[in-house]
Amino acid sequence: MRCDYDVVSDVRLTPRALEALEGYRVLHPLGGDAPERVAAARRARVYINLATPMGPGDFNGCTELVIARTSGYDHIDLNAAEEAGVCVANQPEVIDEAVAEYAVGGILAALRMIVSGHKYFEDGLWASRGWPRHLMGGLLLGRTVGLLGAGRIGQRVAFMLRLLGAGRVLYHSRTRKPGLEANLGAAFVDLTTLFEESDVLVNSLPLTPETRGLVSEELLLRLPHGAVYVNVGRGATEEPGALVGAASKRPDLYFVVDVHPSEPPRGPEESRYELARSNPRFIATPHFAGYSLESAYATTILAARQAALYLERSCVWNPLTSACRRCREGPPPLASIIEEARLEAANARAR
Repeated sequence: MRCDYDVVSDVRLTPRALEALEGYRVLHPLGGDAPERVAAARRARVYINLATPMGPGDFNGCTELVIARTSGYDHIDLNAAEEAGVCVANQPEVIDEAVAEYAVGGILAALRMIVSGHKYFEDGLWASRGWPRHLMGGLLLGRTVGLLGAGRIGQRVAFMLRLLGAGRVLYHSRTRKPGLEANLGAAFVDLTTLFEESDVLVNSLPLTPETRGLVSEELLLRLPHGAVYVNVGRGATEEPGALVGAASKRPDLYFVVDVHPSEPPRGPEESRYELARSNPRFIATPHFAGYSLESAYATTILAARQAALYLERSCVWNPLTSACRRCREGPPPLASIIEEARLEAANARAR
């Protein structure tokens, strides 16, 4: 098949992203439905993929590299990519920071009942019912933090919470994290211990065959009195109905959930809407933790630069399949790319 393009992209590339790809044949943004976008991707060496599902049979033609412009990549079948010898990479740096900041903000908002307090004020209930003693929350100070998944997001959350005064850190993951243990004194524990001893438990697991349905109602019910459960990983890492069941049986627990088993929630999971309306300790948002002004622009810039790096040196920053060769140098420092993204956003507003 003739390669008509070097790079095709689902998303419109920003001026800074296009600067990185100057001299290459670029097509953006790709229109049409998913099959049409994949068909266009087959005509290019590199495909910058926002959320287009790719499975067996989609990794052929000219495609050498697929870059998920996101941190998550469960829309891309890595096994199929492996079989086809296609490199897959992702772009997690700024999104992970955004998700970690969301998790910390959600924990503080839940503990101090900020959302419910705002609603109480908004509805004029202060004047009619008096001061809201029933919305008394708790402090983060000294609480034990548990990490279900201790990758970039989980570790970043732990560091932030410790700076805010949280106590010991526990974690459960596929592998030990010596850096986390050395820097924060974190303890690697089994799954049951993690739930039984965590006052704040942050689920940042990706969705894999091993993690699907891992969080059961039984585990959630093991959380200590007044604990906060946060899910910024994937909704399907929870057993169907587990969260709703635990919330109905344990009114003392706090919940902060940005991800859901079906999105938007459908069928039995629609009961989450009622929980959000009726339970002052339940905060739910529409899977937007990673969506910030900076991450929207920065991931596009970084994806373009990672594409250019591959075209120039046949390596990537964030390899996900064995067909990839990891570059010796990593992406630009986080602070500098965030500043670039803010400038790009300001220029976009001025145009």
